[in-house]
Amino acid sequence: MSAQLLTQQIRWQDLRVRSEVDIVFEIAQKAGWNDCEIFGYGTMITQPQESMSWVLIPADLYKDSIPAEGVGRIHQIINAGIRIQGIIIADDEHRTESPPIPPKPKVSLPSVTEIFSVIRSALLGLICFVAVIALVSLFAVLIKFLVPMIIIGLLFGGGTNMTYDPKLVILVDDGDGGTVWVSVFTWYN
Repeated sequence: MSAQLLTQQIRWQDLRVRSEVDIVFEIAQKAGWNDCEIFGYGTMITQPQESMSWVLIPADLYKDSIPAEGVGRIHQIINAGIRIQGIIIADDEHRTESPPIPPKPKVSLPSVTEIFSVIRSALLGLICFVAVIALVSLFAVLIKFLVPMIIIGLLFGGGTNMTYDPKLVILVDDGDGGTVWVSVFTWYN
């Protein structure tokens, strides 16, 4: 065997075939899509279903609109020669059902004279204590809850339902004969 044929064989063996998922991540990196990630594995679904707190909906059955930026990303991926095997919307919209109400414990009430004696002895101290605690609590609530909510509202457009963040998921070949689910866009309503 000549040296030239051996060199050609080594070059062919060193070639690495890129999978479609690798190409999707290259496109995402070049375009600066920071929300692109592997979402799961499996074949295309035909009906909506729930899985690990996500509602998975085939795109053709999705009732809301998909933002133009998400559709544009899919066009970029298709134009790069990627064969998309399906498109799914993964929605983490949490249930609005109220939790079950626990049964109330049975408590025996103290007599009225006992209640008046406790109130009478602690009334002056209680008024001062409550006033101080009320001011401190109000201040803590404002800092702890309202400030982060205002910041989140400013960042995400002031939506009232902050748990609603659908993902646009495409299904592509993983290079080993399987199908990988890649989230290419996340939006907030």
